[in-house]
Amino acid sequence: MTDADLPADWWTTDHVRTYLASVGAPISRATWASYVSRGQAPAPDRMFGRSPAWQPETIRKWQAERPRRGTTG
Repeated sequence: MTDADLPADWWTTDHVRTYLASVGAPISRATWASYVSRGQAPAPDRMFGRSPAWQPETIRKWQAERPRRGTTG
């Protein structure tokens, strides 16, 4: 699955991980859960029962703005 294959409305954790892998920033499920719980990732835009979901633009913006290893500032 690539970014183009992802849903246009809501992304689950698996969709977020697929997107991140497609842009060269793969992440494990445990690391993503840790980022969310520590506030290092965006809070879910919506909950479907106990499952968090994000709008694609939320994740794309977060990915574009997140600090990279080895950078300062």
